[in-house]
Amino acid sequence: MKFNASIEDTFIWTNNKNDSYTTKSACHNSVPTLSLLNYRKMNPSASCVRCGLQDETFLHCIRDCEFSRSLWHYIGFTNPNFFSNMDVYDWIKMGTIGTHSLIFSAGVWWSWRHRNLMSLNNETWSLSRLSFNIRSMVETFKNCFTITPNGGSVDRFIKWNNNNFSCTILNVDGSCLGSPARSGFGGIIRNTFGHYLAGFSGYIQGSSDILYAELYAIYKGLLLAINMSIDELVCYSDSLHCINLIKGPQVKFHMHAVLIQDIKDLISQSNVSLCHTLREGNQCADFFAKLGASSDADFTNHDSPPEGVQDLLKNNALGILFQRD
Repeated sequence: MKFNASIEDTFIWTNNKNDSYTTKSACHNSVPTLSLLNYRKMNPSASCVRCGLQDETFLHCIRDCEFSRSLWHYIGFTNPNFFSNMDVYDWIKMGTIGTHSLIFSAGVWWSWRHRNLMSLNNETWSLSRLSFNIRSMVETFKNCFTITPNGGSVDRFIKWNNNNFSCTILNVDGSCLGSPARSGFGGIIRNTFGHYLAGFSGYIQGSSDILYAELYAIYKGLLLAINMSIDELVCYSDSLHCINLIKGPQVKFHMHAVLIQDIKDLISQSNVSLCHTLREGNQCADFFAKLGASSDADFTNHDSPPEGVQDLLKNNALGILFQRD
């Protein structure tokens, strides 16, 4: 392939002739709503099982069913024009342009997820819980896509202990490997200079739930730090969702509510700060999590650094910066 220095690098979309993205070129009417499944002879009825009032088309499922409509109202979409457009492509295009594009995108995703929870699991979430998850997703979007005022992407450089805390540092991570997936967790405790104090890893039998693995890593890491009588601790995780769940309001109806509350209790009883890091600053914890997923031990305490992690430890202690992918 030839390169020309006068041509600026840019993203292109190959699914239409002018290489520009359009929602029409990306959407294929393949969302498995009951209307589509009925049309394909895969479901006996096209009626919405939640309200029973209309066929479950995409727009009815995501936007117009009374359960979905109440969610949109709750997060601020109250303009009647928002609900009047009956063309899917135009509605999505309208929603993904402008200042509300991120919360619109998250709203579409969680409206669909809530439909699945209600229809498949007979589980209904409160509007406040759904709103919390939507706003957490928006924060994740913002952290992933930092934009300069002129519209260009910002190079982001990450290091271990990126916030420069001067105390004991705990990094944790969860991992799912292989097929069928094996879940594991792990973490590492170091002093403020990056010197190794302790590490841990473990295998979670019969689970492929990455969220549980991430939460369990935090829980086991905090317990280890307490057993080591560490007075002041900063815990870094690269799961922003976990951090939001722990720092947010009590989630009584979450599938991991007990574990989340156990973590909240540990944090409230000790001098612990919980922070988000990008994965480039969490490489050692990732090593231990993968070690746990590939083992058969429920929990292993590593008194000394395992083989293969020494170079990562050295790079972290030296404060080497890694560019965010």
